[in-house]
Amino acid sequence: MRHAIAMLCVHTSPLDMPGQTPDAGGMNVYIRSLARELGQRQVAVDIFTRRTDDHLPPIVPLGPRTRVIQVEAGPVARLPKHDLYPYLPQFCAAVEAFRQAEGLSYDLIHSHYWLSACAGLELASRWHVAHVTMFHTLAQVKLLSDPTSQEPPLRTEMEKQVVAETDRIIAATAEERLQLMNLYAASPGRISVIPCGVDLRHFVPQDRFQARQRYRLPLDRPLLLFAGRLDPFKGPDLLLRALALMEERAEAVIVGGKLRGDRELQQLRRLAASLGMAARVHFLGALPPCEMPFVYSAADVTVVPSCNESFGLAAVESLACGTPVVATRVGGLAAIVRHGETGYLVPRCAGFFAERLDFMLRHPLLLAQMRRAARPSVMRFNWQQIASQVLDVYAELLSDARYLLAQ
Repeated sequence: MRHAIAMLCVHTSPLDMPGQTPDAGGMNVYIRSLARELGQRQVAVDIFTRRTDDHLPPIVPLGPRTRVIQVEAGPVARLPKHDLYPYLPQFCAAVEAFRQAEGLSYDLIHSHYWLSACAGLELASRWHVAHVTMFHTLAQVKLLSDPTSQEPPLRTEMEKQVVAETDRIIAATAEERLQLMNLYAASPGRISVIPCGVDLRHFVPQDRFQARQRYRLPLDRPLLLFAGRLDPFKGPDLLLRALALMEERAEAVIVGGKLRGDRELQQLRRLAASLGMAARVHFLGALPPCEMPFVYSAADVTVVPSCNESFGLAAVESLACGTPVVATRVGGLAAIVRHGETGYLVPRCAGFFAERLDFMLRHPLLLAQMRRAARPSVMRFNWQQIASQVLDVYAELLSDARYLLAQ
């Protein structure tokens, strides 16, 4: 299959490390990994994102036939994602100008998140090509999970329009498919359920002792890991509250954010101090992908206390490294963590997390059994298999007579 795909990711760049910026997380990893896997299969992929940094070149290669194209749309600076909608016409115009200047023709658009999906509708109409969308998160689901979530009404309105007009929606789980149908009246025939992937060649178990030495972490204490964006929706504060309730003297490791000048990280430091936990919480900041297998391997348990997760990439990465997971029983996490076998799924309450974590740490034989079961449980998420499923969706749409005639 030799085709050219235009991927759209307006509000965050695949070049950003998870946890490095407020909007960089699992979606960045997903886009980067999928594009590279497609490139290995002779599919050319250009990922268009909004330019936020003058120091980076406009075109950054990611791998064979895969590159990130940074186009100007609004100020060359990081802006809150909810402020970006007015710049979408500029974004579309810049993408079209690049296409014309390079003499390119794209066969299909794959957009990520609602802002990119709005741009995808415009460009797909202009180019007469099929449009595939993956939302990654949905406003209605976030509001149901956390009524205090600051989601603009425009987002829900535009998500409904995208659902009605896009050619295909990729949902990460069967639950997300039901949410799209029940909350957005999506046609079930236009939803493909394809989970996110994990690079099983990269995320492999490492020596726990050496991994702890690598980050100067205590060698004689149980370690509980949180890895991700320091967003209240992700719940890093809940791990600290659970730690304060635990009877076992464990310590917490927080990976994400910037060690200096990060408001969320400083709030977590203050919370740890107020709970009397300051000496038992280790903040490592955001780490590059090459370091993450060591971080997961250093931990006894990874904690994922999110309000909701359309998938839950950190849980998959942790299990791939042989580290059990205790997670909120929400969204995609329920399809990843096998309750009682590779970890536990609990209500989103510090007391429930503390109870399960204490239980695991008091039963080392159970914890060892969970470690052995962890990696085999996520082999189904290998990128080779996931990319094949995505390519099947592309092929189905590319065979549609409407687009064959247009081309």
